Amino acid sequence: MKEKKEKNDIKLSSVFKYLVYSYKYAKKEKYYLFLVLIANVLLTIISVAVPVFNAKQIVALTDGNWTRLIIIIVSIFGLEILRNLGRLIYGTSWTKYFYSVKKNIQLDLADEILKVTQEDLNNNSSGVFIERLNNDTEKLTDIFLDLLDWLSSIVGGIGVFISIFFINKLIFFIYLVFILILFFFQKKTQDILMKKRKIHIKNREKVNGFTSEIVRGAKDIKILNAEKSFLLHASKIMDVLKESGEDLNTTRSKMNFLNGDIRDLLDLIIGLLGVYFIMNGQLTVSSMLIIYNYSPRIMNLSSWFERLIECISEFNLSASRIFGILAESEFHKEAFGDKHVRKLNGNIAFDKVSFSYEDGQIVLKNMSFTVPQNKTVAFVGKSGAGKTTIFNLISKLYDPEKGNIYLDNYNICELDRESIRGNLSIISQNPYIYNMSIKENLQVIKQNATKKEIEEACKMACLHDFIMTLKDGYDTVVGEGGVTLSGGQKQRLAIARAFLLKTKIILFDEATSALDNETQKEITKAIENMKGDYTVLIIAHRLSTVQNADEIFVIDKGKVVDSGTKSYLLKNCKVFKKLYETELEDEN
Repeated sequence: MKEKKEKNDIKLSSVFKYLVYSYKYAKKEKYYLFLVLIANVLLTIISVAVPVFNAKQIVALTDGNWTRLIIIIVSIFGLEILRNLGRLIYGTSWTKYFYSVKKNIQLDLADEILKVTQEDLNNNSSGVFIERLNNDTEKLTDIFLDLLDWLSSIVGGIGVFISIFFINKLIFFIYLVFILILFFFQKKTQDILMKKRKIHIKNREKVNGFTSEIVRGAKDIKILNAEKSFLLHASKIMDVLKESGEDLNTTRSKMNFLNGDIRDLLDLIIGLLGVYFIMNGQLTVSSMLIIYNYSPRIMNLSSWFERLIECISEFNLSASRIFGILAESEFHKEAFGDKHVRKLNGNIAFDKVSFSYEDGQIVLKNMSFTVPQNKTVAFVGKSGAGKTTIFNLISKLYDPEKGNIYLDNYNICELDRESIRGNLSIISQNPYIYNMSIKENLQVIKQNATKKEIEEACKMACLHDFIMTLKDGYDTVVGEGGVTLSGGQKQRLAIARAFLLKTKIILFDEATSALDNETQKEITKAIENMKGDYTVLIIAHRLSTVQNADEIFVIDKGKVVDSGTKSYLLKNCKVFKKLYETELEDEN
């Protein structure tokens, strides 16, 4: 028994902790929260007063007291006008509060999701984060509005309940017994439903994640003729969601059925008692009418308690999932140092760096190399040799297991986020293009970019001429993932983004692999124009792309096996020579 109580205490403490944390968002809109409270109080008072006036109206009507009846009718009209005003204040204030607070929570949550380590992002479905961003934030936003609603209803209900005590004490005690029965029944119901709700939410996350994959990968699914297999898999996980949803709602329906039977039994008892008391002169007709008018509010006391418990339970579940990202350690966060360097010169050094991914496969083994500032260097090697991992480590998407990485003689672990990522740009093999216009895709990484700067960046990336052929030019929306652009156009847009930022270090991760020969030559020329002003690192699929690099590092099995110019490596490095000969054979 003691153990159970301790568990409940922990649960209550977590609710209180989450409420305190959530209030920092609510208090920013406390003016609207206060208006909601005022409207709630007004509506509660009116809801208590109207049944009394309704009962008196019926009595005045049956007694033929027309003057009193007119006064009561006018009074009810005035109360209803006030009720409408209260609803107006409530509705407008709720809207202002809800959308402002939800936006602030979502922005903070999105910011924290972007701090989650790449490893955790890779290991979790996007549905996990989408569910929390959309649905769970609503539960957090609603909590203080819900608490005001339920508490106002409960206070009003208690006021009505006390009124019945003075009308007839036996009826009061019968109501009290049934309310307690309903309360414990509904508490048990909520415990059962909460377990099922957790399962249902997990299943919904899986479906959300997979359906978003279908939308994002629709083109590849069509090309692979994999519609049937994808839909079959979708059907399987949707069946699981369907079953958990049916189980949740069927259980809720059964509990509501039993709840309704208990309420109906109470109505029967109160009705028979009311007749008995009126026949024996212990209760007036008007008093019985008041009791009947109040009956729904009294019976709803247990429902309000139930919904309050349900509201807090759902809030606790959603809050634990949101603060698992915002303030706790459900997901690992990227760790940076606190040293800030506004502008790096561009020197890069790996000192005995080793790294392996979660599957245990060793990717880099005791790797060391140095790239001086303003040099153009290339990394070549077979697929899986560790080239892209080098870039991931330089940009601190991952941390080395052993060894150190230096930028301008600063250990990368000592530098803050802005010092690292504000000084480098990565142009990847498959850049993500946002569902915005071309101009917005560029401004999203530099908000104050001028029209001239945008056009110059696109000219350097050999994209400007193509853009000018489009009907809407730079205002052309490119679709989700840049679906309206070719592979080469996407990469050139990503290159334009890097040119626009003008960072000292630019990393090309096989960025010319999807370009035709003519465009590749133009991009290669643009890279040549950077020589001497930027530190440029290139992962090359085509060796012709890097033949003019200041130095080429040959990577094999996680190590730098040799380095030098193209002519040197052809004479002295067997691995490079084999790569070069293989490329010539492929071209022929």
